[in-house]
Amino acid sequence: MNNKHILDISSKIAPVQIRTVTKFSLKRGKRKTVKAATRRFFRLHWGGWIRPKVGRQKKLWKKSPAQKRRLRQHVFCNSTQSTMLDKMVTKFWKKPKHYVEDPYASYHTREEFFNTRKKPLVRG
Repeated sequence: MNNKHILDISSKIAPVQIRTVTKFSLKRGKRKTVKAATRRFFRLHWGGWIRPKVGRQKKLWKKSPAQKRRLRQHVFCNSTQSTMLDKMVTKFWKKPKHYVEDPYASYHTREEFFNTRKKPLVRG
């Protein structure tokens, strides 16, 4: 009877999500990047992270064209997620990368905020 009770409890426990970061590699003793972070997310030059919407490739046959169009868009990660992703990658991935015909070129700058502004504010 006791064994059945333990089995019931263990079936109700949800798996814990783990994001492991290798603090020290065995060869050089350096921190390693979590490859899933670089595959799923993209870091903008100002430090924000973006990702595609969830479910963009699933069951497209039952989705309307408008819904498919919305699913192709990207969304920003919040500050907590961005901080976590910064911890998951090395400094190589935090440096700005310049690509030819970058589709995210307009998102790399944030001129509307004083702290991230690159161009001087012209008042007239």
